[in-house]
Amino acid sequence: MTGDWVMRFDGLSRLEASVKQTLMHDCAVMSAQQGTVLFGPGKSPENLLLLLEGRVRVQQLSAAGREIVLYRVEAGESCVLTTACLLAYEDYSAEGIAETDIRAVAIPRTVFDDLLSRSVAFRTFIFTAYSQRITDLFMVIEEIAFQRLDC
Repeated sequence: MTGDWVMRFDGLSRLEASVKQTLMHDCAVMSAQQGTVLFGPGKSPENLLLLLEGRVRVQQLSAAGREIVLYRVEAGESCVLTTACLLAYEDYSAEGIAETDIRAVAIPRTVFDDLLSRSVAFRTFIFTAYSQRITDLFMVIEEIAFQRLDC
């Protein structure tokens, strides 16, 4: 696939030509089947996935095996947990599972770090998506903590 995937993300379509070229050259489009575990607790992120098609469920499991769905990543989005782990050089604390067959662009950690340091537009894209997803996550926490009392 050529760089046409870049145009599917508003913030990326405005990048400098050299940054677009880096993304097109150094990133790969990957696929995974429904049910594939994409990441899990204790593993370090190798790539930031920008979801082109499908849906990923991010969930946390208790020691007793209970699960809570933290959020879902839809086409056109990225995973806030992966972004946080990449930024902090931390391992995952939850798992991501493909709820459907997916296609995504994998931005390797080295490319992610390089573009964050040299491109204001890429940094803005990452932090805008990150802040939107954090806001969504807080809404889920509020709903669980204050509105689902009957559960």
